[in-house]
Amino acid sequence: MTQLLDWLTHYSPLVVLLLAVAAALLFLIKLIVEKSIAAEFEHKAKVFELLLTRRSAFEEKVLLDRFALVTGFSSQLELVMTQLNRIRSGQPVPDGFMTQQEIVPLTQVFIDLEVQRLLLGEDFHRVFTQQALLALSSANIAKANKEAWCQAGEQWGLLRQELRQTLEAAFSVSNIRW
Repeated sequence: MTQLLDWLTHYSPLVVLLLAVAAALLFLIKLIVEKSIAAEFEHKAKVFELLLTRRSAFEEKVLLDRFALVTGFSSQLELVMTQLNRIRSGQPVPDGFMTQQEIVPLTQVFIDLEVQRLLLGEDFHRVFTQQALLALSSANIAKANKEAWCQAGEQWGLLRQELRQTLEAAFSVSNIRW
């Protein structure tokens, strides 16, 4: 304001008026530019937030599906090993468990492992494939000798431990507290 009074003493009122109008115009342009930049920035931030939310929802869905697959495969393979132990002990197994030389549930596990490989992830795929192969080789030694069966049992225990470590690395289940 004092600047305008100072200009009035040195310049004509028309020049001061033009300077004041020019200053007001520059101020308005500055406000318009700032608001448009802020609006564009807010729009970009909203779009980015939406993308992150979608990605987060997708990752959550994949993790939930992966966890369900892991527990399902683990359950199927434990059941196969339990049935093989029953065969080794001379106990009957459910109908349809073995057809000629094929272990039907184990064949399904191998099929599902390949079908679900991408969702399952390479670490889990590797562990479950090793477990399925061990179950297959255990079927051949189930009645052979006790020592080979015990070695297969020890290897099964190691694979279970590796599965738990892989599960913990992927899902951090032990860190979940209620």
